[in-house]
Amino acid sequence: MKRKYLISILLILVGGIIGNILRFTERQPERPPDFDLIPFNYADYTGTNLVLAEFAVETLKANRITMRDYVSPDGGHVEFFLAYFKSQKYGSQIHSPKHCLPGGGWRIDQIEPYRLRLPDGQLKNVNRLSISAKNRKSLMLYWFETRSGEIRSEYGLKLDLVKNSLFFRPTDAAIIRVTVDATDGDFDKAARRAEDFLRYFYPSIAKSLPF
Repeated sequence: MKRKYLISILLILVGGIIGNILRFTERQPERPPDFDLIPFNYADYTGTNLVLAEFAVETLKANRITMRDYVSPDGGHVEFFLAYFKSQKYGSQIHSPKHCLPGGGWRIDQIEPYRLRLPDGQLKNVNRLSISAKNRKSLMLYWFETRSGEIRSEYGLKLDLVKNSLFFRPTDAAIIRVTVDATDGDFDKAARRAEDFLRYFYPSIAKSLPF
C-alpha cells in the first residue's frame, strides 16, 4: 500500500513538472503569415476586403485575419475567411464555426465530411455545412490547418496541440473558411463553386501560412 502511495505521488509530481514545462516553454514560428501573398484578382476572380466587426475580432483573438468577398467569372460571390493563431495556448484556441454560427443567427441544418480535390491531385478532408438564417441559405466549407496538415474536427485540433507541445514544436494553426450563397437550395452547385475557388487560390493560401 505504501508503495502504491509513493508511486501515485511520484506520478503527480512528474505530471506537474511536465505540465509546467509545456505551459512556459514554447517554440515560436520561424516566420509570420503573409496574407499579401493571396491575390485579390486572379483567374477572373475579383476580390475586395470585408471588415469584421470589432467584437468578433476581440472574441476570435487571432493574430492575423483576412476576410474577403470574391466575385467569380459568372458573377457569383464567394466569401473567404482566414484566421491565423500564433499559439493555441492560454486562451487563444480557435473558435469553431459550430459555436460561432448559432451565435450569429445562423442555423446549421447539416454538417458532413467533404473531400476537397485540389488541382495537384491533393485531397483534403474538410467540413461541409448547410446553413440558413431567415430567408438566406449558404454552403460553407471549413477546416483547420496546422503543421500536421489539414484537420477536420475540433477534437483532432486539440490532439494536434498536445502532440506539438510534447515535441516542442510551434502550436500555431489557422482556420480556413469559404462560404457561398445557396438561397436557390442547390447546395451541390454551391459546393462546386467553393471548390472551384479553392482550386485557384489554395496554393497561394498555403504559401501565406508559415507551416
